Amino acid sequence: MNESEQKNKGWLPIVGLIALIVVLFLGIKLVFAGLGAAIPQKPTDPQPPVQTEQVEKPGPEQTAPAFCPFCGQELNSSFQWGQYCPYCGEKVEQ
Repeated sequence: MNESEQKNKGWLPIVGLIALIVVLFLGIKLVFAGLGAAIPQKPTDPQPPVQTEQVEKPGPEQTAPAFCPFCGQELNSSFQWGQYCPYCGEKVEQ
C-alpha cells in the first residue's frame, strides 16, 4: 500500500461520521416538526385574567342563615354572621 491510500482511509470514516451526525440531526428536527404540526400547543398566558368581582363583607344588612352549616340546628332570628353557633360552638362565617 502506498502513502496516498493510507491518507484516504484516514479521513473517509471521519467524513462519514460527520455526515451521519448531520443526517440524524435533520431527522430529529423533522420528527419534532411533524409532532408540532400534528399536536399543536396552545400558547400559555403567564398571568390569567383577574376577575374584578367584589366580595361583600359580613355586615348587619345581610340576612343571617336560618340553620347552622356545621350541625344543622335551627338558629334564632337574632343570629348574625360572624357569631358562634349556640349548639356546636363553631363560628358561622359567610
